[in-house]
Amino acid sequence: MRTRLVRVRDVSTDDEEAWRRLGERAIEPNPFAEPDFLVLSARHFAGYSDTRLVIAQEGTEFLGVLPIVGFTGSRLPPRRIATTDGFPTAVSGLHTPLVDRTGPDAVVDALMGRLHQAAKSEGWPGIVLFEGLSADGPVAESLRRVCADRRYPVVVKDVWERATVSRSGGWENPVDGKRRREIGRRKRLLAQEGGGEVTMVDRTHDPAACADFLAMEMTGWKAKQGGRAFARNPDTKAWFEEWHHLWVDAGRLTVLGLNVGSTPVAMQYFVRAGEGLFCFRIAHDETFSKYKPGAMLLSLAVEHLREHTDAAWIDSTTDRNNTFFLGMLPERRALARTVIGTGGALDRALVSGLPLMTKAVQWRHRDHTPRAAMVQSQPAIKD
Repeated sequence: MRTRLVRVRDVSTDDEEAWRRLGERAIEPNPFAEPDFLVLSARHFAGYSDTRLVIAQEGTEFLGVLPIVGFTGSRLPPRRIATTDGFPTAVSGLHTPLVDRTGPDAVVDALMGRLHQAAKSEGWPGIVLFEGLSADGPVAESLRRVCADRRYPVVVKDVWERATVSRSGGWENPVDGKRRREIGRRKRLLAQEGGGEVTMVDRTHDPAACADFLAMEMTGWKAKQGGRAFARNPDTKAWFEEWHHLWVDAGRLTVLGLNVGSTPVAMQYFVRAGEGLFCFRIAHDETFSKYKPGAMLLSLAVEHLREHTDAAWIDSTTDRNNTFFLGMLPERRALARTVIGTGGALDRALVSGLPLMTKAVQWRHRDHTPRAAMVQSQPAIKD
């Protein structure tokens, strides 16, 4: 098995097609690691412009692709690291590498070996940070086995859960009775006060869908300072417009909308990858926020997708502690912030010592001031 390091901006047309084919047969689908996300992001964003691919292949067929978005300094461990994360973070929701479903351990071993070689002789960092690796999937299992055999330390810095639903789980009836009744009540109120029927519409091939979604995001909190509405920035707006048309043309995008009469109230994007669907973006018109149209749309969308697609599951693709999706989808998927030492003895020692270093820093920065201040501020006892 041959391995290569290639900058995304230098990927050839043939390589891009091989990369795309790998995405179709990956043991764990991840659209964010595919060319139609990453090549686009490298072209539009400085934070992705230097993205490199660690590639394992046989002949012209790609068997593994691990995107390294950049090299950066780190406080813990105190060393330069390679990271899978980039800015803006809104264009990526999962950092699991693409691995062919045939012989995943051999592919992962080749990728880890190439990272070691790059650290040894090509100036790469010998520590890799996966910002959001699927913690309970087959790729993570392969990583643990391979790294154990190679004696590469693996440290999980953080684990969190995000919401999912599957045909083998709770997809037939994902929303609990109390929440379902509340959604129904708000739907009736919206119809009465909005003066029209509340319906869900498929807007995938609607020429106005992209512009309507961008405008809708700008009506709410995402448009405020620190928000991540795509239209707040000309670069993210241009990225989204190109991305929308690219994925519609590929037949892998579903755009669903909630209307009251003919007025758009909420919209949601779903991306198909492998046997599953990934929620990418959701927005609602702030004018109608008191009716909770996002919950209304998601409940209708989940039912529609179960009946009109052959997808086996839906992944919410959210950040940690997203109470909205955690309340709407009943199953859970674990993600982990994972550090692997792939370099020499020092890199591996630093990763192995990371738990102790973290505890030491936490202890050193404990703030005893509040207790002291409390004692000093007590009034003097008077006779």
